[in-house]
Amino acid sequence: MNTDADRYLARVTLAPAYARYTPETAAPSRPVMIVGYHAAFAFHPAPGTALAAFPGIDLAGMTASRLALMGLVRIEHATEILTVHRDGSTSTEWNDTLFNRLPHGITWYLTPAEPDPITGRPRTTARRWAAGRHRALLPRSVTTQVPGAPATVTIHDHDPHTGRRWSP
Repeated sequence: MNTDADRYLARVTLAPAYARYTPETAAPSRPVMIVGYHAAFAFHPAPGTALAAFPGIDLAGMTASRLALMGLVRIEHATEILTVHRDGSTSTEWNDTLFNRLPHGITWYLTPAEPDPITGRPRTTARRWAAGRHRALLPRSVTTQVPGAPATVTIHDHDPHTGRRWSP
């Protein structure tokens, strides 16, 4: 395996909130490979969004190794406030605390990724994913390259329509 790519392996653990619902003998998940990063404002990125690849990543080799490829996503949540003025002009503001039940602040998570067949760069998969019961411990090489990244993030690998977990 490529030693440059080994720096992007994240260890997967069960989220503490799910520990009491899972048997103690449950096997730990295999590590995941973090291939890129995307910062979004206000909304989750659309399926198929390009990721900024980390240096030393060989997607062809990683796809052959059957490692789960993941992209790190950062979302700065906000609500758009559109104001129409008397003269017909409009102005837009963004507020992150307007509705207290909506997400606000910054959210981090890993989402399944795949190589783009045209460009060869990593992108998010063509489907939407929800948070599953796992979380990942990010390696230092990722947290130093992505400003503000936490040490632990949730993994969005759960299909909300079928209940199945994503697998490469």
